[in-house]
Amino acid sequence: MSCLIAFLDDLIGWIAAAAIAICFVLLTFNVGARYLAPSLQPNWVFEVCVFLLVWAILLGVARIEKRAQHIRVDFLFNMFGPKVQVAAEVLALIFAVVVAVFFIYSGWIVVQEAILWDERTESTLRLPFWVFYLALSVSFTVHLIFILERLRLLLFSGQSVRQSQSH
Repeated sequence: MSCLIAFLDDLIGWIAAAAIAICFVLLTFNVGARYLAPSLQPNWVFEVCVFLLVWAILLGVARIEKRAQHIRVDFLFNMFGPKVQVAAEVLALIFAVVVAVFFIYSGWIVVQEAILWDERTESTLRLPFWVFYLALSVSFTVHLIFILERLRLLLFSGQSVRQSQSH
């Protein structure tokens, strides 16, 4: 299971990096075309970049979850003993599971509606909006996998991901 989690983490890291690199190339081309050859400037660059950046950011958030590097109130958390810290982290992860399931479900509803109504962008590409909306469900599915892995490690080792990284 750990190999699958590590592979998934690496995969989404490469996907996010590729999305950002593509945005950089497209935006650089678009700026150059604006001044050098305005007739070559496509009208779809910004919407493609928005799609790619949303995917990159949401997948990046999942990678942050895997590493337990999200923001929390450490000064309060560190005032507790190790057993209370584990209990607090288990409670937080259970809450995170509920939130992830909510976003997966609600994101999927939005995707279905976008497909039903055939929502598309206004550029010449006419990209389907469901691709944009799908980022929420996909990223929170990955997020959920990482949360469940963290919860499994915490329950069976009694040590959080943050604690194991600091040793």
